[in-house]
Amino acid sequence: MSKMVSKQRNSIRELLKQFMEIDTSDFPDFYSYNTPLEKSLWVLSVAKEKLGIKRLSAEEIALIIRDIKEISIDERAITNSLNRAGDKIHTYQEDRKVYYKIMKPGKDYIISQIKEGAIEVLYFEPDKHYTSKKLLSKNILGNLTGELRIVDPYCGERTLDILSNLKNRDIKFLTRVENLRDKERERFLRELKDFKSEHTKIEFKSYPHPDIHDRYIISSDRLVVLGHSIKDLGTKESFAIVLNKDSSKNIVEALIENFNRRWRQSAIL
Repeated sequence: MSKMVSKQRNSIRELLKQFMEIDTSDFPDFYSYNTPLEKSLWVLSVAKEKLGIKRLSAEEIALIIRDIKEISIDERAITNSLNRAGDKIHTYQEDRKVYYKIMKPGKDYIISQIKEGAIEVLYFEPDKHYTSKKLLSKNILGNLTGELRIVDPYCGERTLDILSNLKNRDIKFLTRVENLRDKERERFLRELKDFKSEHTKIEFKSYPHPDIHDRYIISSDRLVVLGHSIKDLGTKESFAIVLNKDSSKNIVEALIENFNRRWRQSAIL
């Protein structure tokens, strides 16, 4: 085996390993897409935004979809779909090989292809704290019904500011105050004491173990997956994915069971 072939194989193994380990909870669900073009654009978007890999070949895209996402597809289907993608991608040729890079129209396209009613994706722009706060309060929290179960491992004063608009809602908020720096934790707990005196229907508990990472909200009819903690929305580019509970029944049931178990193990704040 030549050194070049060996190097290429090692590169592909590393790429597959990165895709296997990456957290894509703040991206639209890969399995909500049906066509080779949509799946390919999703892979290119994740590679660019999450891994800093700006371009991939059709072979690499096909391997990611087959070996990591376990969806049967071949390189030719990828090539044919991307060759008809127009301004959604940019094409490069290097060492007799073709590479593809997703462009803004491609990002817009995969978001627009989410099935209406089953999934809604909201985009939080970087450095827009006020706009993000209004979007979360009005377009997400304001549309949820019933008791809310919220998991967010990082809390802050801004979290309380956003929740203050939900004064008459039953809310169970699970966090982990040990994740905060000492001064930030002291400040949050001091503010929380005053907050609770006016918002008696909102309960806070701190989970004692480090295995709490994801951020999500469960209501009577929706599951909301947040890319960043509530206090940080608007700091960086992020998405919130709103799923219809009926279309995600198995996921929601597992999350509720996990939430209830952790809630029982947690200390009241």
